[in-house]
Amino acid sequence: MKTIKIKDYYGKYQEIPVSDELFEEWRALQNETQRVYRREMYHRSGVPLEEIDITIRCAQRSEIEDDYIRQFENKRLYEAISQLSDIQRRRILMYMENMSVREIARQEGCHMNAVLKSVNSALAKLRRLLEDCAP
Repeated sequence: MKTIKIKDYYGKYQEIPVSDELFEEWRALQNETQRVYRREMYHRSGVPLEEIDITIRCAQRSEIEDDYIRQFENKRLYEAISQLSDIQRRRILMYMENMSVREIARQEGCHMNAVLKSVNSALAKLRRLLEDCAP
């Protein structure tokens, strides 16, 4: 005879003597319960289902919304580019057309390092400008 501990309605544990077969069944049930609990805790995301549903609905935008957002972002980008100096604006526009720094330097007849420094400072200024006017 073995004993198992059972928690009663009031939260107190009571020891109950049971047969060996029942004890083994009880142990198997406890192990399975623990296994299921661990699996659920391991795969749990920690986000309530309601929030996931809202996120999915928000992520499913229409093509019209996507086009509007893209146009708005392009407008912001070109407004920020217009605030650059003439040289930086020209070089950034060439850079946006997938020209390499070497090709830009060759076209403008100047050193690569000058173009690289100009493009990097322009990109940094664009980042600042776009962060300042973020919606």
